[in-house]
Amino acid sequence: MGVSYVPVARVGELAPGGMKEVDLGGRQVLLAFVEGKYFAFSRQCPHEEADLKSAGQLLNGTKLRCNNHSYCFDLETGECTLPQGGPPLTVLPAEEKGEEVCIRLEW
Repeated sequence: MGVSYVPVARVGELAPGGMKEVDLGGRQVLLAFVEGKYFAFSRQCPHEEADLKSAGQLLNGTKLRCNNHSYCFDLETGECTLPQGGPPLTVLPAEEKGEEVCIRLEW
């Protein structure tokens, strides 16, 4: 199995609660900085593919709500928490590597 770290931001670039668009070779993801941690996730809501850059709202803790239909997701696991059992959000591991924030890709 291979592992690659793709730098997507500088540490400190995002303010708390901030989000940044990231292009991973044609795949659109968002990077968020919440409660001192970085989270990377699909830019499209898995429910009806709304753009979470404009429709997504960070809630208390590591929760994200799509304002189009009020689906809520846990950014740590991708689990759909409202409605329970809904389609999961694709999440990717984001880590600080020195002065860079990287998304870890495994294959």
